[in-house]
Amino acid sequence: MAPIDFVSAISAAIVLFARAITADLTVSTPPLFQYETRQLTDAIVASLPIADQKLFGFDDGAVNSTLFRRSGECKVFPGDEDWPSEETWDRFDELIDGVLIPTIPLAASCYKSWGVYDAVKCAAIMDDFRNPYLHEADPTSNMWPIFQGKTCLAFDRPNGTCTLGSYPSYAVNISTVADIQLALNFARNANIRLVIKNTGHDYLGKSLGAGALSIWTHNLKNIDFIENYKSDSGYEGPVMKLAAGVTVREVYLVAEDHDVTVVGGICESVGYAGGYIAGGGHTPMSGYYGMAADNVEALEVVTADGRFITASNSSNPDLYWALRGGGGGTYGVVTSIIVRAHPKMPIVTSLINFASGGNISNEVFYEGVRKYYEMMIPFTDAHTYSYFWIWANDNGTFSFQMTPLFAPNHTIESFNELMKPWFDRLSELGIPFTAETTRYESFYPAYNNNWGNDTVAGLNAIPGNRLFPRGRWEDPVKFEATFGAIKAHSLRGKTIGGYHQAPANRMNVDNAVSSAFRHVINFLIGAALVDGAENATSEQMTEAVDVLTNEVLGPWRAVSPESEFGGSYLNEGNVMEPNWQESFYGIQYPKLLQLKKKWDPKSVFYGPTAVGSEEWEVQDGDQGTQTQNGRLCRV
Repeated sequence: MAPIDFVSAISAAIVLFARAITADLTVSTPPLFQYETRQLTDAIVASLPIADQKLFGFDDGAVNSTLFRRSGECKVFPGDEDWPSEETWDRFDELIDGVLIPTIPLAASCYKSWGVYDAVKCAAIMDDFRNPYLHEADPTSNMWPIFQGKTCLAFDRPNGTCTLGSYPSYAVNISTVADIQLALNFARNANIRLVIKNTGHDYLGKSLGAGALSIWTHNLKNIDFIENYKSDSGYEGPVMKLAAGVTVREVYLVAEDHDVTVVGGICESVGYAGGYIAGGGHTPMSGYYGMAADNVEALEVVTADGRFITASNSSNPDLYWALRGGGGGTYGVVTSIIVRAHPKMPIVTSLINFASGGNISNEVFYEGVRKYYEMMIPFTDAHTYSYFWIWANDNGTFSFQMTPLFAPNHTIESFNELMKPWFDRLSELGIPFTAETTRYESFYPAYNNNWGNDTVAGLNAIPGNRLFPRGRWEDPVKFEATFGAIKAHSLRGKTIGGYHQAPANRMNVDNAVSSAFRHVINFLIGAALVDGAENATSEQMTEAVDVLTNEVLGPWRAVSPESEFGGSYLNEGNVMEPNWQESFYGIQYPKLLQLKKKWDPKSVFYGPTAVGSEEWEVQDGDQGTQTQNGRLCRV
């Protein structure tokens, strides 16, 4: 098929953009952010000739129009006859006011092939590579190189190979809603793969895609605190309106300034309004306020057809349901959210440590761990949350580190009373332990003194996790099997990271948060080591995936089956997870798939393990695990 004349099409679009910025605005309460007022509205579209309506895809016939007709089962790829010309990309850049960024890999300065080799800059990137903020400031980099395909690693290799791999070909540095609409419509009608990036914290690579156009929302940083808000859900009280690029720490700082509590995660650099909410959002405040997604009152979103709409309890309620927990990069591009702000609350935290060694055998050590596990129901019923590690040490001993146990609305006295059965059992077993307990007057200092920034993943391991349901604790036989599987994993010399938490449905809402999170009491993270690290062969990667899927997660899966509301958290999960639809999304998956087909019938949005992704495959060759380094095609 002959290349299509995009140049003429985009020239017409420039006129449309000039008119759009003075158009009537979508009604929203509270008011839209300034960047949201620059949009292509339905009123503008209705006033345009039919050719222009089809140009921007506001009707079902858009992708079948003469101008943008595409055939075939794959997204168009660099080098294809239909890939837009350099002139077309230049015109598109003109259309969006010069915010199109051709991708140069973050570590390109370590290689001569890009013509930007700089040993000093390369050294700085190598030193800082595990810092999430380095990747967040880059338009296309993400935080787990294995799933990128390892095509441009941060090593000083002047004569080595650095290619784009699964980094998108271009990114649009979003400053207006119109930028999103134009990028989305251009990508859809040109049949280019589209991805969305804020921070790049999606480990499995939803913000990556070879030959893609990326919508980069990271620089949208507006935050408004509204003291008196009346929601169409019936909520009345304070809220915060957050732009798409705002991070967890930025939310916490504003909440602290206004003497309120907003629920969020434990990693400070995670983007709040996008993937975190879309994944449900587990939080240290879950014992009082459930999942972060349960606290969202409204979202502004650009949908797959290019429209800018509000999703709330009364406006597009099915989309509102799906965006809160139904997975990131799937239904639209969220530009802002409105989230509840709760009263200021005191927090007690405790750093708890003990270990085997000396007179404390590993079996005795695990009796101390067992008591902690036996206490998870009373601990979660008391609204507490934890973050802990069980380390298998090189000398054959084990260490337990609680960093910390997080107890909202407790006093030191009530906390000590809650812990007493566990601490008494440790003393009875003769296990020396420390418990450094502190009370704070509000959430932020408790958070800031105990958590902060996670590091970017390395090249020597792949992750997986499991959500264990409360029902396994309520049945003594099932508890024995569950604890036995967890203990056996550790005794094989494997590290465990985890939480006790029970978000349940404390806000009594109906949304897409996985049914596994509604029943979870224990969330564990495991991993499999990759032999060869950055030089691992596809066979070595395949072996690591097999170990993760079957040896690490298999026994956990057996004692927390989906049939009993077991499951997995979709971000730190195994990209090759069997039965991922139910594991990641629970009983909500069939409804989510229906809504995917309704709101994105042309499959504009794709991400690994996202709803509807089973209809597509990334042809990345034999890399041993799923990467995004390949052509995206229908199965």
